Amino acid sequence: GYLRTLADRHPGLGILQIDAHMDLRRAYEGFTFSHASIMYNAMQHTGIAKLVQVGIRDYCEEELEVMAELGDRISVHFDRDLKHAQYRGVSWANQVDAIVAELPQNVYLSFDIDGLDPKLCPHTGTPVAGGLEVEQVLYLVEAVLASGRQLIGLDLNEVAPGPEGDWDANVGSRLLYRLCNLLGKSNGRI
Repeated sequence: GYLRTLADRHPGLGILQIDAHMDLRRAYEGFTFSHASIMYNAMQHTGIAKLVQVGIRDYCEEELEVMAELGDRISVHFDRDLKHAQYRGVSWANQVDAIVAELPQNVYLSFDIDGLDPKLCPHTGTPVAGGLEVEQVLYLVEAVLASGRQLIGLDLNEVAPGPEGDWDANVGSRLLYRLCNLLGKSNGRI
């Protein structure tokens, strides 16, 4: 509902997804509206022009098929490719410039905490080795704003504190605080 409403209000909307997973399954374990199919469902709305995924490192054959079907409506920046580019001397700043250039004017940020290195979110539901650092993600979001694009909304999901500590909650709450500030800045409220 939320993404559909935003897409109706901002036709040509782009989604910047930070995630370990593509979330492009048509259904998962019999559920059409599953955490593993959220981006598949979002891309069924014609008001969403582009999906740019960053940090992807766990996916299935079905999701690659959906990616091919979406054609130029999707751009996937696999974690492995991002890391290998850095090893070859391509700076994060240059990679971010290329990512931001793929986004339309109005951007929604969907941030699954498992897009981060699991040392920062070990209790999330489906942690995957690899991932981004907090400052890499914040640099990316700040670059979206610096480009003149507008951040029109965001979510931070799958934050799950562990039974013996609050590390995940600490990381999640600090991230949410900073992201909300960037959202306010993008909309002239800060």
